[in-house]
Order: sequence, then structure tokens, then C-alpha cells
Amino acid sequence: MARQERQGRLEGKHALITGGTSGIGLETAREFLAEGATVAVTGRSQERLDEVARQLDGYGRLLPVASDAGDVPGQAALAAA
Repeated sequence: MARQERQGRLEGKHALITGGTSGIGLETAREFLAEGATVAVTGRSQERLDEVARQLDGYGRLLPVASDAGDVPGQAALAAA
């Protein structure tokens, strides 16, 4: 399926991508945004999250959230955000 045909396929959907500041997580966020989703990306480093926000500026609705997926109390804070 061509990229243009996929655009809008995730319009109105929300995604949470943990560990989304590099590698597969970052590319998944980029694709989901390109297809219309609102995407929350988590990572432990605020510096990396800021860089991801710059990289993905203009792709769509992005919410970068500092969070460590292994921190149980932090998971509750993430859910609240």
C-alpha cells in the first residue's frame, strides 16, 4: 500500500509508545503521526524527548512524556498524563 493511500488511516486514534525516543519506537511514532494518530511518546531522558519533538515537529499531534516504563509509581503518573 502506498504511503499516500495510508494517510488518515489512524485519524481519531490515540497511541502510547513507550521507549519511543529511538529505533523502532521512534519510527513507529513517525508512521502513526503520518497516518493521523495522536501519539504520546515516552522515554527516560528529557533531552531525548526534546530532540524527538524537534524531529517530529510538523508530523502531527505529539505528546512527549518523560517516564520510565519500569517504574511502577511512574506508570500511574503516565496514565494520569
